[in-house]
Amino acid sequence: MNKSVIEYMKWIGCLCLLVLCMVLGGCQSDEETALSGKTGLLITLTDEEHHAYSRTAPSELEDPVTEKFQLKVVYSGTDKSAYKGSCKEFILLEEGTYDLTATYGDNPVLALDAPYYAGTLEGQEVIKGQMTSASIPCFVANSLLSVIYNKTSLDKLYESYYVTVSVGSESVNLDADSGKSAYFRAGSSVKLVFHGFLSGTGKEVTYDIPDQEKFANIPVKTHVKVTLGLDESNITSGVGISIEKLETETVSISETIPMEYLPKPKLESDDFVNNELSFAETEKKSAVIRLKLSSGLQDLKLKFNSADAKFAGLEQGKEYLLSNAEDKSAVETALGITLPEIGATEAALDFTSLVPQLMTDKGTTVASTVEVDVEANNRWASEDASANRIYTLTCNKPELYLVTNPGNFWSKEFSVDSCDIKTGDVETISQKLQYQYRKKGDEQWINCDRLVQFDDYPADKQYQVRAVYREGIETEPVDVELETPQQLPNSGMEEWYYQKVHSGGWLSDNIYSIYPWTNGSDSFWDTNNDFTTRNRGTFAKTYNSFPAISFVKNAHSGTWAAELRSTGNGRGNTLPNNVLEMNRVAGELFTGTVQVNTGGTDATPIGDQYTIDKNRSFNVRPTALSFWYKYVPYGSDTYRALIQLIDAEGNVIIESSYESSDFKNDWTNAVVRLNYENGKSYAKCTKIFICFSSTINTGENMSYQKGSYSIWLDKETNFEPVWYGSILTIDDISLIFDK
Repeated sequence: MNKSVIEYMKWIGCLCLLVLCMVLGGCQSDEETALSGKTGLLITLTDEEHHAYSRTAPSELEDPVTEKFQLKVVYSGTDKSAYKGSCKEFILLEEGTYDLTATYGDNPVLALDAPYYAGTLEGQEVIKGQMTSASIPCFVANSLLSVIYNKTSLDKLYESYYVTVSVGSESVNLDADSGKSAYFRAGSSVKLVFHGFLSGTGKEVTYDIPDQEKFANIPVKTHVKVTLGLDESNITSGVGISIEKLETETVSISETIPMEYLPKPKLESDDFVNNELSFAETEKKSAVIRLKLSSGLQDLKLKFNSADAKFAGLEQGKEYLLSNAEDKSAVETALGITLPEIGATEAALDFTSLVPQLMTDKGTTVASTVEVDVEANNRWASEDASANRIYTLTCNKPELYLVTNPGNFWSKEFSVDSCDIKTGDVETISQKLQYQYRKKGDEQWINCDRLVQFDDYPADKQYQVRAVYREGIETEPVDVELETPQQLPNSGMEEWYYQKVHSGGWLSDNIYSIYPWTNGSDSFWDTNNDFTTRNRGTFAKTYNSFPAISFVKNAHSGTWAAELRSTGNGRGNTLPNNVLEMNRVAGELFTGTVQVNTGGTDATPIGDQYTIDKNRSFNVRPTALSFWYKYVPYGSDTYRALIQLIDAEGNVIIESSYESSDFKNDWTNAVVRLNYENGKSYAKCTKIFICFSSTINTGENMSYQKGSYSIWLDKETNFEPVWYGSILTIDDISLIFDK
């Protein structure tokens, strides 16, 4: 028995002990139920240290030839036999006391790997009506000798060698590769003769290994280990053999189980389900097939079949042998794996590094198969015809989904948020991901980045976008609809409607209602005139019944422009000297409608405020508001232009304002930019609110003066006394769309 086998024998000690549960016989089982009320013994065999073994062994261990274990039961103190035969789980006996003997093997004078086991149990009582448990301790009842060869040393002189072990007239040969031991009856003495064949000539030389004390009268269950090497300093007869080490140890049954009784190798894996491992292309997934060995690996056969062209280096259907150096190299090179070494006691086939290399056929699932057979303890796994030794690696198309937000679809651009990689390796796929778009209905896709920008507003608004990993592996297309730029109704301030609501009265001839629309119909724009002209009854209170918003000639373009006046005509009052009671307000022009509580016709208004309903529908998002204006501030007053975009829930998506105190007697352009942040998503808008205010200093902070002001109505010049402040003139309002 060589050194590697000896080391192996220690390694499998625990495994062999489990095998004993099958080798050494039966134990209590479910049959005890059927034996209830009967008389006899339930037999359990143990090693001499009383390690008991259940007959229920792990399913992967095979049942050796248990009938070779013999059991003899005699009435205690006599030679009268009560039972003689193969060891069973139970035997039925009469009430009484018995001596039991269990044996295995023939206890030869000398043989290779022929252990002999024995065990006795005396005075075992059997009670009527009971099945009594009986445990028989067993031990190795013969002795053995192994030779360990120092090949590094011996191979310097010899091309091959072996040792003949003799006991009396019997002899066996222990060669360097058999891994066998010589077994003989306890108390025997052995003689050893070395046989060597010289390198180069092949000439045989022999050498009688000197008798040693440990070679004589070797006790029961004793293992003698002889390590031989070459003594280069004492080569006289072309032999030069020396005993490098001589040791003995007591062996247990677990170390001496015959090789042929060890189970054949098996294949198992926690990664494969029913021998199949399913994964997405590029996915990193463990794929390990463990070789369950009871002794050193002797050989391995492997077939690899795949439609993937990168593995063309391996022939379809060819069986590659681990013991063939060329075959081993071809498999390792093609698959990028490391195969186990022959002689390994723990081994596995690890295809984990191979899995990410496998590919689909343009997105179509591809299955690669690995057929494995393994040899150990002189047995192949394929001896079990029912075992499935074919493992399938199923490569599927990765699942990719485009993530988009309609809020990122603008008038001149659209963008993709990301590609959600559900299956497959995120890092690998992300590095090779390509985005593409096309006009909806076209066949040709155009490569692009996540952001697609057009130089101008495309006439076609319908597009599709997708992400592609490689040909055949792409996301489902996502529809994109660009916003269509549009301008606000009456943005040139050309449409106006006015109505005389009172004629005559104290200090005034006429009171008008004035609105930025035509024919008295609803409009996109409104003013706060209904607030500043609430008192319109038969007795007009003109100081708080003057329209804050009117229209004037000398427009920036066209005929008319809107004129906004800060006014003190907000609260009902009766005399000019009551100005401290006035609610001083800005003239305001805005998109929406105004709600004013008048408290009834010609009555003192209730409350000093009005409400603007921001209810004008608009479904395209501008990037800026542009307008032309003149401004005559009273004192150091300031005007404001405000724009807000509002979503379906009434939330402000984005807003911006522009303020100025500069006197502008000529038409001046102003731009209010909506500062969208890069990388931030904005909801689609459903409403727009724009408000121009002649002053931001309302209430007690507003500066104003008493005077008169003329308006152009029906081509008549009318003079009205009014408390007024700053004057803002607005024309040619437009929206800018840069996204």
